[in-house]
Amino acid sequence: MTTPDVEGTQAAAEDSLETGEEIQEVGAGAGMGAGDGIGIEDEPEPEPLEPPKYFVSFQRLEELNRSAVLLVASRRMESCPSMSKPVHELKDAKALITEISRHYKDDKDYIKTDMPLMEIVFRILLSRRNEPTSLTDLHYELTERWATPVRPINVTEKGLQRVLDNDNYYGFSQQEEK
Repeated sequence: MTTPDVEGTQAAAEDSLETGEEIQEVGAGAGMGAGDGIGIEDEPEPEPLEPPKYFVSFQRLEELNRSAVLLVASRRMESCPSMSKPVHELKDAKALITEISRHYKDDKDYIKTDMPLMEIVFRILLSRRNEPTSLTDLHYELTERWATPVRPINVTEKGLQRVLDNDNYYGFSQQEEK
């Protein structure tokens, strides 16, 4: 059985919750023990963490003793104008990435579902001009766009993050927070 004071407090609490008003904790003088109050404190919700953004770092490739130009040049399509040049004449990896991003839509086979997971991520980043791309976007691309019933890509965002953070071939790097 509840006392009239407690019933009134409960009704007030329910009304306050509906209107969004702050409820003050009722002390022991109203027949309640110290921790039994129905007070609700407005705690600020923690800000959601931004997912890390990834890109291909030329500096990281250099640390890995890999040529960014050769790595990127090997991903060009037939429709790329630089295909007429020998690889040893190519000097600018950024220019190659720009060229790839302009022409990849012309080639249906630029990204294939049977490619390794990291190769797909690498090509996604190249097709986006190597703009830092959030882990969430990369995960979505992999699991929704490139996964198939024949070849499902079953990886969590955390699992993908571990794969990208431990890369020692493609030069994946997290963008520094500003």
